[in-house]
Amino acid sequence: ASQNGQATAKDTNDVDHDDECPICLDVLFDLQNPSSQLQNNVVCLKSCKHRFHQQCIMQSLQTHHDKCPSCRKPIGVEATGKGPSGSMSISLSPRGPCPGFPNSTGVITINYSLPSGIQASYMEHPGQRYSGTARVAYLPDNEEGRKLLARLRYAFRHGLTFRVGTSLTTGQSNTITWTSIHHKTSLYGGPHGFPDPNYIKNCNDSLDALHVPAAEGCL
Repeated sequence: ASQNGQATAKDTNDVDHDDECPICLDVLFDLQNPSSQLQNNVVCLKSCKHRFHQQCIMQSLQTHHDKCPSCRKPIGVEATGKGPSGSMSISLSPRGPCPGFPNSTGVITINYSLPSGIQASYMEHPGQRYSGTARVAYLPDNEEGRKLLARLRYAFRHGLTFRVGTSLTTGQSNTITWTSIHHKTSLYGGPHGFPDPNYIKNCNDSLDALHVPAAEGCL
């Protein structure tokens, strides 16, 4: 608004903060001049849809690496780990509900096969041999379990499920061990077995910590 034909500064309460650069707090778009250079220097991050001036976000990323300054979500970099090569196979067993999950129609069985090999440059002892292993894990065959399976597949494909190093259980070096991702390896109790009503949440939390996408983003 103006008096005597003179423009006045816009009240800060009227500013749409979606139209501000979160870094410099200046406007992103010049509404009075849509063809201005300002419009050409705005970028939108694919991962979270936050918008910034190009110069602002480039300077910020040099300091904050691969995270959005607004929400801290990783930008444009897939989660990757240092896991050894191997295979992951899935089978379904309709023998009855998974213990602790009465709404499941059966059990999802995951078979990991990891052969012996030579340690790569990013492993604990590059050039040395490591021993292979085979592991079996289980999930309830229900909606939650199938979504979790999609995330576990992503984690395995990106080297996040296993590592080569020293086993905290046996003390053996140059061997394949689990990472921080929770797995259930027994259907009959024990510290790593079902039933465990908190397992789905705990496993998803460990995947979140490694920046594994939600199930819909892992398909």
